[in-house]
Amino acid sequence: MVKKMHVLIAASEVRPLAQTGGLADVAGSLPLALSRQGLAASIIMPAYQTVLQNHGSAFEETGVVFAIDQAGEEAAGSLLRGELAPGLPAYLIRCDQYFDRPGLYGFQGLEHADNTERFSFFCKAVIKALPHLDETPDILMANDWQTGLLAPLSRLAGLERPRNVFVIHNQGYLGLVPPEKRDFLGLPDSFHRLDGVEYFGQSSLLKAGIVYSQALVTVSPSYAKEVQTPEGGHGLDGAMRHHAAKFAGILNGVDYDVWNPATDRHIAATYSPADMRGKAECKNALLAEFGFDIRAAAAKPLMGMVGRLTAQKGFSLAAEAAEDIFRLGVNLVVLGSGEDFYEDMARDLAARYPENCKIFIGYNDALAHRVVAGSDLILIPSMYEPCGLVQMYALKYGSVPVVRAVGGLNDTVRDFAGANPSGLWDTGFKFSQFQAKALILAVRRAAELYSRPEAFAAMIAAGMNEDFSWDNSAREYIRIFEKMLS
Repeated sequence: MVKKMHVLIAASEVRPLAQTGGLADVAGSLPLALSRQGLAASIIMPAYQTVLQNHGSAFEETGVVFAIDQAGEEAAGSLLRGELAPGLPAYLIRCDQYFDRPGLYGFQGLEHADNTERFSFFCKAVIKALPHLDETPDILMANDWQTGLLAPLSRLAGLERPRNVFVIHNQGYLGLVPPEKRDFLGLPDSFHRLDGVEYFGQSSLLKAGIVYSQALVTVSPSYAKEVQTPEGGHGLDGAMRHHAAKFAGILNGVDYDVWNPATDRHIAATYSPADMRGKAECKNALLAEFGFDIRAAAAKPLMGMVGRLTAQKGFSLAAEAAEDIFRLGVNLVVLGSGEDFYEDMARDLAARYPENCKIFIGYNDALAHRVVAGSDLILIPSMYEPCGLVQMYALKYGSVPVVRAVGGLNDTVRDFAGANPSGLWDTGFKFSQFQAKALILAVRRAAELYSRPEAFAAMIAAGMNEDFSWDNSAREYIRIFEKMLS
Protein backbone atom coordinates (compact mmCIF):
# COMPACT_ATOMS: atom_id res chain seq x y z
CA MET A 1 0.00 0.00 0.00
CA VAL A 2 1.41 3.38 -1.02
CA LYS A 3 1.82 5.75 1.92
CA LYS A 4 -0.16 8.97 1.66
CA MET A 5 1.78 12.21 1.67
CA HIS A 6 1.33 13.78 5.12
CA VAL A 7 1.18 17.56 5.47
CA LEU A 8 1.36 19.23 8.89
CA ILE A 9 0.07 22.81 8.88
CA ALA A 10 1.52 24.97 11.67
CA ALA A 11 -0.34 28.22 12.29
CA SER A 12 -0.94 30.71 15.08
CA GLU A 13 -4.71 30.55 14.49
CA VAL A 14 -7.04 27.99 12.96
CA ARG A 15 -10.77 28.28 12.40
CA PRO A 16 -12.95 27.28 14.25
CA LEU A 17 -10.57 26.98 17.22
CA ALA A 18 -9.26 30.57 17.26
CA GLN A 19 -9.46 33.41 14.76
CA THR A 20 -8.54 37.05 14.31
CA GLY A 21 -8.33 37.16 10.50
CA GLY A 22 -8.01 35.34 7.19
CA LEU A 23 -5.07 33.19 8.27
CA ALA A 24 -7.42 31.12 10.42
CA ASP A 25 -9.73 30.56 7.44
CA VAL A 26 -6.81 29.24 5.40
CA ALA A 27 -5.41 27.03 8.16
CA GLY A 28 -8.86 25.62 8.88
CA SER A 29 -9.97 25.03 5.29
CA LEU A 30 -6.83 23.96 3.41
CA PRO A 31 -6.24 20.72 5.40
CA LEU A 32 -9.80 19.62 4.64
CA ALA A 33 -9.26 20.32 0.93
CA LEU A 34 -5.93 18.44 0.97
CA SER A 35 -7.68 15.48 2.57
CA ARG A 36 -10.30 15.51 -0.18
CA GLN A 37 -7.42 15.29 -2.67
CA GLY A 38 -6.14 12.12 -1.00
CA LEU A 39 -3.42 13.50 1.27
CA ALA A 40 -3.10 13.01 5.02
CA ALA A 41 -3.29 16.40 6.73
CA SER A 42 -3.13 17.68 10.29
CA ILE A 43 -2.75 21.02 12.06
CA ILE A 44 -0.80 22.27 15.06
CA MET A 45 -1.29 25.54 16.93
CA PRO A 46 -0.88 27.07 20.41
CA ALA A 47 -3.29 26.08 23.20
CA TYR A 48 -4.59 29.58 23.85
CA GLN A 49 -6.79 30.28 26.84
CA THR A 50 -9.81 30.75 24.59
CA VAL A 51 -9.18 27.45 22.80
CA LEU A 52 -9.04 25.48 26.06
CA GLN A 53 -12.13 27.28 27.39
CA ASN A 54 -14.25 26.72 24.29
CA HIS A 55 -12.85 23.48 22.84
CA GLY A 56 -10.76 21.95 25.62
CA SER A 57 -13.10 18.98 26.12
CA ALA A 58 -12.29 17.83 22.56
CA PHE A 59 -8.55 17.55 23.31
CA GLU A 60 -6.57 15.14 25.45
CA GLU A 61 -3.05 15.29 26.84
CA THR A 62 -0.79 12.88 24.92
CA GLY A 63 1.66 12.47 27.79
CA VAL A 64 4.36 14.19 25.72
CA VAL A 65 6.01 17.02 27.67
CA PHE A 66 8.61 19.55 26.64
CA ALA A 67 11.39 21.38 28.42
CA ILE A 68 12.31 24.23 26.09
CA ASP A 69 15.40 26.38 26.53
CA GLN A 70 14.42 30.05 26.41
CA ALA A 71 17.56 32.19 26.53
CA GLY A 72 19.08 30.05 29.27
CA GLU A 73 15.89 29.45 31.23
CA GLU A 74 13.59 26.47 30.94
CA ALA A 75 9.92 26.70 29.94
CA ALA A 76 7.66 23.67 30.25
CA GLY A 77 4.93 22.60 27.85
CA SER A 78 2.93 19.62 26.64
CA LEU A 79 1.26 18.20 23.53
CA LEU A 80 -2.52 17.78 23.27
CA ARG A 81 -4.40 15.91 20.55
CA GLY A 82 -7.90 16.20 19.14
CA GLU A 83 -9.50 16.41 15.70
CA LEU A 84 -10.29 19.35 13.45
CA ALA A 85 -12.68 17.08 11.56
CA PRO A 86 -13.23 13.31 11.62
CA GLY A 87 -9.93 11.69 10.73
CA LEU A 88 -8.02 14.99 10.64
CA PRO A 89 -5.76 15.33 13.69
CA ALA A 90 -5.37 18.65 15.47
CA TYR A 91 -2.52 19.18 17.93
CA LEU A 92 -2.13 21.90 20.53
CA ILE A 93 1.11 23.10 22.11
CA ARG A 94 0.25 23.93 25.70
CA CYS A 95 2.31 26.30 27.80
CA ASP A 96 0.29 28.21 30.36
CA GLN A 97 3.19 30.58 30.98
CA TYR A 98 2.80 31.93 27.44
CA PHE A 99 -0.72 31.12 26.27
CA ASP A 100 -3.02 31.11 29.31
CA ARG A 101 -4.07 34.74 28.92
CA PRO A 102 -6.70 36.76 27.02
CA GLY A 103 -6.02 37.46 23.35
CA LEU A 104 -4.02 35.62 20.73
CA TYR A 105 -1.41 38.32 20.08
CA GLY A 106 -2.49 41.07 22.45
CA PHE A 107 -5.28 42.38 24.61
CA GLN A 108 -7.26 45.62 24.73
CA GLY A 109 -5.38 47.14 21.82
CA LEU A 110 -1.88 46.35 23.07
CA GLU A 111 0.37 43.57 21.79
CA HIS A 112 1.69 41.12 24.34
CA ALA A 113 5.19 42.31 25.19
CA ASP A 114 6.59 38.76 25.06
CA ASN A 115 5.35 37.66 21.63
CA THR A 116 8.93 36.88 20.61
CA GLU A 117 9.23 34.48 23.53
CA ARG A 118 5.74 33.02 23.00
CA PHE A 119 6.15 32.11 19.36
CA SER A 120 9.78 31.06 19.58
CA PHE A 121 8.62 28.61 22.27
CA PHE A 122 5.82 27.41 19.99
CA CYS A 123 8.20 26.76 17.07
CA LYS A 124 10.75 24.94 19.24
CA ALA A 125 7.98 22.80 20.69
CA VAL A 126 6.65 21.91 17.22
CA ILE A 127 10.08 20.60 16.24
CA LYS A 128 10.21 18.49 19.42
CA ALA A 129 6.65 17.26 18.79
CA LEU A 130 7.33 15.88 15.29
CA PRO A 131 8.39 12.35 16.41
CA HIS A 132 5.31 12.08 18.64
CA LEU A 133 2.60 12.79 16.07
CA ASP A 134 0.40 10.04 14.63
CA GLU A 135 2.82 9.96 11.72
CA THR A 136 5.90 11.95 10.77
CA PRO A 137 4.95 14.63 8.22
CA ASP A 138 6.56 14.83 4.80
CA ILE A 139 5.74 18.53 4.53
CA LEU A 140 5.68 21.12 7.29
CA MET A 141 3.70 24.12 6.10
CA ALA A 142 4.37 27.19 8.24
CA ASN A 143 2.33 30.39 8.07
CA ASP A 144 3.42 33.99 8.66
CA TRP A 145 5.98 35.37 11.12
CA GLN A 146 4.67 33.45 14.14
CA THR A 147 5.96 30.22 12.57
CA GLY A 148 8.92 31.68 10.68
CA LEU A 149 11.43 30.01 13.03
CA LEU A 150 10.37 26.52 11.99
CA ALA A 151 12.48 26.47 8.83
CA PRO A 152 15.82 27.52 10.43
CA LEU A 153 15.16 25.29 13.46
CA SER A 154 14.51 22.36 11.12
CA ARG A 155 17.79 23.05 9.34
CA LEU A 156 19.60 23.40 12.66
CA ALA A 157 18.23 20.02 13.74
CA GLY A 158 19.42 18.43 10.49
CA LEU A 159 15.95 17.15 9.56
CA GLU A 160 15.59 15.56 6.12
CA ARG A 161 11.85 15.29 6.72
CA PRO A 162 9.67 17.21 6.82
CA ARG A 163 10.43 19.59 3.99
CA ASN A 164 9.59 23.20 4.81
CA VAL A 165 7.04 25.35 3.00
CA PHE A 166 6.55 28.91 4.24
CA VAL A 167 3.38 30.81 3.38
CA ILE A 168 3.26 34.61 3.62
CA HIS A 169 -0.25 35.89 4.26
CA ASN A 170 0.81 39.49 4.86
CA GLN A 171 4.37 40.68 4.34
CA GLY A 172 3.62 43.85 6.29
CA TYR A 173 3.93 41.89 9.56
CA LEU A 174 7.65 41.25 9.85
CA GLY A 175 7.89 39.66 13.29
CA LEU A 176 10.70 41.95 14.40
CA VAL A 177 12.95 40.89 17.28
CA PRO A 178 15.21 43.48 18.95
CA PRO A 179 18.85 42.54 19.64
CA GLU A 180 18.24 42.12 23.38
CA LYS A 181 15.78 39.29 22.66
CA ARG A 182 17.85 37.54 20.02
CA ASP A 183 18.84 34.70 22.36
CA PHE A 184 15.22 33.55 22.58
CA LEU A 185 15.37 32.47 18.93
CA GLY A 186 17.85 29.70 19.68
CA LEU A 187 19.86 30.31 16.52
CA PRO A 188 23.68 30.42 16.29
CA ASP A 189 25.44 33.61 15.23
CA SER A 190 25.83 32.24 11.70
CA PHE A 191 22.08 32.73 11.17
CA HIS A 192 22.20 36.38 12.25
CA ARG A 193 23.54 37.98 9.11
CA LEU A 194 22.27 39.84 6.06
CA ASP A 195 21.58 36.65 4.10
CA GLY A 196 19.98 35.14 7.20
CA VAL A 197 17.48 36.60 9.65
CA GLU A 198 19.07 40.05 10.13
CA TYR A 199 16.81 43.00 9.28
CA PHE A 200 18.23 46.51 9.69
CA GLY A 201 19.90 45.73 13.02
CA GLN A 202 17.07 43.54 14.30
CA SER A 203 15.93 40.02 13.43
CA SER A 204 12.83 39.27 11.36
CA LEU A 205 10.94 36.04 11.97
CA LEU A 206 9.19 36.51 8.62
CA LYS A 207 12.59 36.70 6.92
CA ALA A 208 13.63 33.52 8.74
CA GLY A 209 10.85 31.64 6.95
CA ILE A 210 11.65 33.28 3.62
CA VAL A 211 15.36 32.47 3.68
CA TYR A 212 15.42 28.96 5.16
CA SER A 213 12.31 27.28 3.73
CA GLN A 214 12.62 25.01 0.72
CA ALA A 215 9.52 26.50 -0.91
CA LEU A 216 7.86 29.87 -0.52
CA VAL A 217 4.23 30.75 -1.25
CA THR A 218 2.13 33.84 -0.96
CA VAL A 219 -1.60 34.09 -1.30
CA SER A 220 -2.15 35.51 -4.79
CA PRO A 221 -0.17 35.79 -8.04
CA SER A 222 -0.34 39.60 -8.07
CA TYR A 223 0.86 39.88 -4.48
CA ALA A 224 3.79 37.57 -5.33
CA LYS A 225 4.92 40.22 -7.82
CA GLU A 226 4.21 43.18 -5.54
CA VAL A 227 6.34 41.90 -2.62
CA GLN A 228 9.35 41.82 -4.92
CA THR A 229 9.14 45.59 -5.41
CA PRO A 230 10.41 48.36 -3.10
CA GLU A 231 6.85 49.67 -2.82
CA GLY A 232 5.37 46.35 -1.68
CA GLY A 233 8.28 44.50 -0.11
CA HIS A 234 8.39 46.18 3.33
CA GLY A 235 12.17 46.17 3.19
CA LEU A 236 12.37 42.51 2.10
CA ASP A 237 11.97 42.99 -1.65
CA GLY A 238 15.65 42.14 -2.21
CA ALA A 239 15.30 38.90 -0.26
CA MET A 240 12.13 38.05 -2.18
CA ARG A 241 13.85 38.59 -5.52
CA HIS A 242 16.84 36.53 -4.35
CA HIS A 243 14.55 33.61 -3.48
CA ALA A 244 12.21 34.04 -6.48
CA ALA A 245 13.11 30.60 -7.88
CA LYS A 246 11.32 28.87 -5.00
CA PHE A 247 8.45 31.37 -4.85
CA ALA A 248 4.84 31.00 -6.08
CA GLY A 249 1.56 32.86 -5.69
CA ILE A 250 -1.51 30.69 -4.99
CA LEU A 251 -4.91 32.24 -4.39
CA ASN A 252 -6.60 31.43 -1.12
CA GLY A 253 -9.87 29.58 -1.49
CA VAL A 254 -13.35 30.00 -0.07
CA ASP A 255 -15.13 27.45 2.09
CA TYR A 256 -18.47 27.29 0.30
CA ASP A 257 -19.89 25.13 3.08
CA VAL A 258 -19.65 28.25 5.25
CA TRP A 259 -20.15 30.98 2.62
CA ASN A 260 -23.10 29.99 0.45
CA PRO A 261 -26.28 32.09 0.18
CA ALA A 262 -28.31 28.98 -0.64
CA THR A 263 -27.63 27.44 2.78
CA ASP A 264 -26.47 30.33 5.01
CA ARG A 265 -28.26 30.20 8.37
CA HIS A 266 -27.11 33.71 9.32
CA ILE A 267 -29.03 35.62 6.64
CA ALA A 268 -32.66 36.70 6.46
CA ALA A 269 -33.52 34.58 3.42
CA THR A 270 -31.56 32.11 1.34
CA TYR A 271 -31.19 32.50 -2.42
CA SER A 272 -29.32 31.14 -5.43
CA PRO A 273 -28.67 32.11 -9.06
CA ALA A 274 -31.84 30.23 -10.00
CA ASP A 275 -33.99 32.12 -7.48
CA MET A 276 -32.76 35.54 -6.37
CA ARG A 277 -35.86 36.65 -4.47
CA GLY A 278 -34.14 36.19 -1.11
CA LYS A 279 -31.49 38.78 -2.02
CA ALA A 280 -33.99 41.65 -1.77
CA GLU A 281 -35.23 40.28 1.56
CA CYS A 282 -31.66 40.28 2.85
CA LYS A 283 -31.19 43.90 1.79
CA ASN A 284 -34.38 45.06 3.49
CA ALA A 285 -33.50 43.14 6.65
CA LEU A 286 -30.02 44.69 6.72
CA LEU A 287 -31.41 48.19 6.22
CA ALA A 288 -33.78 47.62 9.12
CA GLU A 289 -31.05 46.14 11.33
CA PHE A 290 -28.85 49.21 10.84
CA GLY A 291 -31.69 51.70 11.24
CA PHE A 292 -32.05 53.05 7.71
CA ASP A 293 -35.34 54.48 6.49
CA ILE A 294 -36.26 51.43 4.40
CA ARG A 295 -38.69 53.24 2.10
CA ALA A 296 -36.07 55.85 1.26
CA ALA A 297 -33.08 53.49 1.08
CA ALA A 298 -34.44 50.33 -0.56
CA ALA A 299 -34.24 51.70 -4.11
CA LYS A 300 -30.72 53.10 -3.66
CA PRO A 301 -27.55 51.03 -4.04
CA LEU A 302 -26.29 49.89 -0.64
CA MET A 303 -22.53 49.52 -0.35
CA GLY A 304 -21.00 47.46 2.44
CA MET A 305 -17.53 47.39 4.01
CA VAL A 306 -16.47 44.42 6.15
CA GLY A 307 -13.05 44.08 7.71
CA ARG A 308 -10.37 45.55 9.90
CA LEU A 309 -10.30 49.32 10.31
CA THR A 310 -6.60 49.90 9.67
CA ALA A 311 -4.43 51.95 7.34
CA GLN A 312 -3.89 48.91 5.10
CA LYS A 313 -7.60 48.48 4.44
CA GLY A 314 -7.97 52.01 3.05
CA PHE A 315 -10.81 53.22 5.25
CA SER A 316 -9.35 56.74 5.16
CA LEU A 317 -9.86 56.70 1.39
CA ALA A 318 -13.51 55.71 1.81
CA ALA A 319 -14.01 58.46 4.39
CA GLU A 320 -12.44 61.07 2.11
CA ALA A 321 -14.67 60.00 -0.78
CA ALA A 322 -17.84 59.55 1.30
CA GLU A 323 -19.53 62.87 0.59
CA ASP A 324 -19.23 62.39 -3.16
CA ILE A 325 -20.36 58.76 -2.84
CA PHE A 326 -23.50 59.84 -0.99
CA ARG A 327 -24.17 62.49 -3.66
CA LEU A 328 -24.26 59.61 -6.16
CA GLY A 329 -27.20 58.18 -4.20
CA VAL A 330 -25.18 55.33 -2.67
CA ASN A 331 -25.58 54.47 1.02
CA LEU A 332 -22.84 52.86 3.12
CA VAL A 333 -22.81 50.33 5.94
CA VAL A 334 -19.53 49.55 7.77
CA LEU A 335 -18.73 46.55 9.95
CA GLY A 336 -15.28 46.33 11.48
CA SER A 337 -12.86 47.03 14.27
CA GLY A 338 -9.21 47.90 14.50
CA GLU A 339 -7.10 50.92 15.33
CA ASP A 340 -8.70 53.60 17.49
CA PHE A 341 -7.93 56.30 14.91
CA TYR A 342 -9.95 54.55 12.20
CA GLU A 343 -12.73 53.47 14.53
CA ASP A 344 -13.15 57.13 15.52
CA MET A 345 -13.07 58.09 11.83
CA ALA A 346 -15.94 55.66 11.17
CA ARG A 347 -17.97 57.03 14.09
CA ASP A 348 -17.43 60.58 12.87
CA LEU A 349 -18.54 59.64 9.36
CA ALA A 350 -21.76 58.07 10.66
CA ALA A 351 -22.41 61.13 12.86
CA ARG A 352 -21.99 63.56 9.96
CA TYR A 353 -24.11 61.56 7.51
CA PRO A 354 -26.68 59.75 9.66
CA GLU A 355 -29.09 59.13 6.77
CA ASN A 356 -26.43 57.68 4.47
CA CYS A 357 -23.92 55.88 6.68
CA LYS A 358 -24.39 53.33 9.47
CA ILE A 359 -21.62 51.53 11.36
CA PHE A 360 -21.04 48.62 13.71
CA ILE A 361 -17.69 48.69 15.53
CA GLY A 362 -16.64 45.19 16.51
CA TYR A 363 -16.15 41.66 15.19
CA ASN A 364 -19.39 39.78 14.51
CA ASP A 365 -19.21 36.81 12.14
CA ALA A 366 -22.97 36.39 11.72
CA LEU A 367 -23.39 40.09 10.98
CA ALA A 368 -20.59 39.87 8.41
CA HIS A 369 -22.66 37.29 6.54
CA ARG A 370 -25.69 39.59 6.66
CA VAL A 371 -23.74 42.61 5.40
CA VAL A 372 -22.31 40.62 2.49
CA ALA A 373 -25.73 39.18 1.62
CA GLY A 374 -27.70 42.42 2.04
CA SER A 375 -25.38 44.82 0.19
CA ASP A 376 -25.61 45.56 -3.51
CA LEU A 377 -21.92 46.55 -3.64
CA ILE A 378 -18.94 45.62 -1.46
CA LEU A 379 -16.16 48.22 -1.15
CA ILE A 380 -12.53 47.14 -0.57
CA PRO A 381 -10.21 50.14 -1.16
CA SER A 382 -7.07 48.53 0.30
CA MET A 383 -3.66 50.14 0.23
CA TYR A 384 -2.40 46.60 -0.37
CA GLU A 385 -4.20 43.27 -0.15
CA PRO A 386 -2.30 39.96 -0.25
CA CYS A 387 -5.39 37.99 -1.21
CA GLY A 388 -8.59 39.16 0.40
CA LEU A 389 -11.56 36.91 1.01
CA VAL A 390 -14.44 39.36 1.32
CA GLN A 391 -14.54 40.07 -2.41
CA MET A 392 -14.79 36.32 -3.10
CA TYR A 393 -17.59 35.97 -0.55
CA ALA A 394 -19.32 38.96 -2.17
CA LEU A 395 -19.18 37.42 -5.64
CA LYS A 396 -20.85 34.25 -4.38
CA TYR A 397 -23.56 36.33 -2.66
CA GLY A 398 -24.35 38.46 -5.70
CA SER A 399 -22.84 41.60 -4.16
CA VAL A 400 -20.71 43.39 -6.72
CA PRO A 401 -17.14 44.22 -5.56
CA VAL A 402 -15.65 47.69 -5.96
CA VAL A 403 -11.95 47.18 -5.28
CA ARG A 404 -8.52 48.68 -5.67
CA ALA A 405 -6.55 46.70 -8.25
CA VAL A 406 -3.90 45.27 -5.93
CA GLY A 407 -2.93 41.75 -4.87
CA GLY A 408 -5.69 39.19 -4.79
CA LEU A 409 -8.33 41.86 -5.42
CA ASN A 410 -6.81 42.34 -8.86
CA ASP A 411 -6.68 38.58 -9.48
CA THR A 412 -10.26 37.78 -8.49
CA VAL A 413 -12.33 40.65 -9.92
CA ARG A 414 -12.79 41.34 -13.64
CA ASP A 415 -13.20 45.08 -14.23
CA PHE A 416 -16.41 46.15 -15.95
CA ALA A 417 -16.05 46.88 -19.63
CA GLY A 418 -19.34 45.59 -20.98
CA ALA A 419 -19.46 42.12 -22.51
CA ASN A 420 -15.86 40.97 -22.86
CA PRO A 421 -14.49 39.04 -25.87
CA SER A 422 -15.04 35.65 -24.21
CA GLY A 423 -18.74 36.42 -23.88
CA LEU A 424 -18.59 36.54 -20.09
CA TRP A 425 -19.73 39.55 -18.15
CA ASP A 426 -17.18 41.17 -15.95
CA THR A 427 -17.69 40.78 -12.22
CA GLY A 428 -16.93 44.13 -10.58
CA PHE A 429 -15.24 47.51 -10.66
CA LYS A 430 -11.56 48.26 -10.08
CA PHE A 431 -9.49 51.40 -9.64
CA SER A 432 -5.72 51.69 -9.53
CA GLN A 433 -4.56 54.90 -7.83
CA PHE A 434 -4.83 55.13 -4.05
CA GLN A 435 -6.82 58.35 -4.42
CA ALA A 436 -10.33 59.37 -3.42
CA LYS A 437 -11.15 60.60 -6.92
CA ALA A 438 -10.26 57.19 -8.40
CA LEU A 439 -12.52 55.46 -5.87
CA ILE A 440 -15.37 57.90 -6.61
CA LEU A 441 -15.12 57.21 -10.35
CA ALA A 442 -15.33 53.45 -9.71
CA VAL A 443 -18.40 53.89 -7.48
CA ARG A 444 -19.96 56.14 -10.11
CA ARG A 445 -19.53 53.42 -12.74
CA ALA A 446 -21.09 50.92 -10.34
CA ALA A 447 -24.05 53.21 -9.59
CA GLU A 448 -24.64 53.75 -13.30
CA LEU A 449 -24.75 50.00 -13.93
CA TYR A 450 -27.06 49.56 -10.93
CA SER A 451 -29.50 51.90 -12.66
CA ARG A 452 -29.67 49.36 -15.51
CA PRO A 453 -31.22 46.35 -13.74
CA GLU A 454 -30.77 43.81 -16.54
CA ALA A 455 -27.09 44.63 -17.00
CA PHE A 456 -26.50 44.68 -13.24
CA ALA A 457 -28.23 41.30 -12.91
CA ALA A 458 -25.93 39.89 -15.61
CA MET A 459 -22.88 41.02 -13.67
CA ILE A 460 -24.29 39.48 -10.49
CA ALA A 461 -24.86 36.17 -12.29
CA ALA A 462 -21.29 36.15 -13.62
CA GLY A 463 -19.92 36.70 -10.12
CA MET A 464 -22.07 34.02 -8.54
CA ASN A 465 -20.80 31.51 -11.10
CA GLU A 466 -17.13 32.11 -10.22
CA ASP A 467 -15.42 29.20 -8.47
CA PHE A 468 -12.81 30.01 -5.83
CA SER A 469 -13.20 26.74 -3.95
CA TRP A 470 -10.33 25.42 -1.86
CA ASP A 471 -10.06 22.30 -4.03
CA ASN A 472 -8.57 24.38 -6.84
CA SER A 473 -6.02 25.97 -4.51
CA ALA A 474 -5.22 22.62 -2.87
CA ARG A 475 -4.23 21.12 -6.20
CA GLU A 476 -1.71 23.93 -6.72
CA TYR A 477 -0.23 23.36 -3.27
CA ILE A 478 0.05 19.64 -3.97
CA ARG A 479 2.07 20.32 -7.12
CA ILE A 480 4.55 22.28 -4.99
CA PHE A 481 4.69 19.55 -2.35
CA GLU A 482 5.33 16.86 -4.98
CA LYS A 483 8.11 18.93 -6.56
CA MET A 484 9.77 19.36 -3.16
CA LEU A 485 9.65 15.66 -2.35
CA SER A 486 10.94 14.63 -5.77
